This record gives sequence, structure tokens and C-alpha cells, in this order.
Amino acid sequence: MTTPTSRAVAILAANPAFAAILSRTLEADGGYRVASFSSVEQLTTFLRTSPVDAVVLDTDLPGAPAIDIARGLRSHMRLASSAFEIVALTRAAVAFHRPLLAAGIDAVLEKPVPPQQLLGCIDGLLEVDRAVAVGVQHPALTMVRAFEPRLVPAERIGNVIPLFGEGRVRR
Repeated sequence: MTTPTSRAVAILAANPAFAAILSRTLEADGGYRVASFSSVEQLTTFLRTSPVDAVVLDTDLPGAPAIDIARGLRSHMRLASSAFEIVALTRAAVAFHRPLLAAGIDAVLEKPVPPQQLLGCIDGLLEVDRAVAVGVQHPALTMVRAFEPRLVPAERIGNVIPLFGEGRVRR
């Protein structure tokens, strides 16, 4: 496992506010260095001089399909580093993820993507141990890993059956 102290992430997103939210989480909670871009040209210019460990592609970019961008990044000869992971953020259902993965994308997350889910995905791809990366282990994370309570159905009361987890008891 490695730490992200020198890890860099590039984000390509059409919406600057969306990119800012993701950047803030990756920087503050993950310790990554993040650069955000709104066009493919800006991203490739940056990647020619600056190596990154992961690229996050928003598939809602106008005029440039994520499949073409991923193929272009994987085959581009003049990038500072070709060894980076690509994560796609898409509105497409799981059934439509296969072409994205075939184009060289390493992970596909379905929108809406909580920033913490993106952080977990990038950490997983880069094999980052979060307890080491942050330097302090959050007590809630320790508790979740050490003890995951089982939910069992509560006793049936008359003819009422608990729905959607209501009336379930932790044991």
C-alpha cells in the first residue's frame, strides 16, 4: 500500500462547480494534488508536462465522448506519464459501462457520485491505505471495519410486517 502524499489527480468536467466539489474532497480528505480542466485540449496540454496518477472524466462533456477521450489518452505518445488510472463519471446505466471499460477506462461510477465514493474508488485503484495517507485513523472507520452489525427482522406484531428496515433490531 502506498500513500498519496505525492499523488496527483486531473479532473475533466464541463461543470466547474462539480469539479470544485470533487477537487475539494480529493484534496482535503484524500491529500491529493488536483488540477481541474473544462476542455480536452487543456487536459492534454497539462498531461504533456505533468504526470498524474489518475484522471477523472465526466462523460457529460459536449462534443467529446468519454470513449474517444480515453482512447486518445491511452494512445497519446507525448504525455509525461502513460501509467495513470482513468475513472469515468456517467449517467449511463450499468448495462452501458462495458464499452467505457473496453476503451481503457479503469472504473466507471454512476452519477450522482458522492465525492467520498470517488475518493474511495481512486484510493482503491491506486492501492492507497487511507489510515496511512491521512496520518490519523478516524474512529468511525475503525469501528465499521472491526464490527459490522447484522440486521435481523424484528418480531412480527399482529399483521404488521416491518418494511424498508423499519423495526429491525441490531444483534
